[in-house]
Amino acid sequence: MPDINSVVNSATDSVTSVQRLAIVLLLLFSSACQVPEPAVDNRYQRAPENTASTGQAPSGPVVQLQNQALAAINEDQYQLAIDYLQRAIKIQPRDPWSWHYLADIYWRKGQYDRCLAMIDRSSGYAVNDAALADANAELRAQC
Repeated sequence: MPDINSVVNSATDSVTSVQRLAIVLLLLFSSACQVPEPAVDNRYQRAPENTASTGQAPSGPVVQLQNQALAAINEDQYQLAIDYLQRAIKIQPRDPWSWHYLADIYWRKGQYDRCLAMIDRSSGYAVNDAALADANAELRAQC
């Protein structure tokens, strides 16, 4: 008959082995199933210096406001970006890129009707700007 100490030691050894195996499996499983960081959509790095679509370059303050809005968009600060763009539109109401950037914000917020309305405004002011036409078409397809 085995003595009590050998039974306890062998039970402790098996629990320890099972625990070790569980830890190894847990580490392997968790490293294999790591969730990647969400991709940052930095679609817009800075506003265009020249808007071929209106035949005139946006004014310095408009470009500055657009760049501030784009930085806010890239940091998910949508209301701040809207505020910047509304100020830019007050300065230069026919700048199609300001309207496009507003459309993008409303798309990101899931406000697709507003997004489409802003795309229509942008397209209405855009003339001979292939990049803007493509950007508007891409955004419209996502609404």
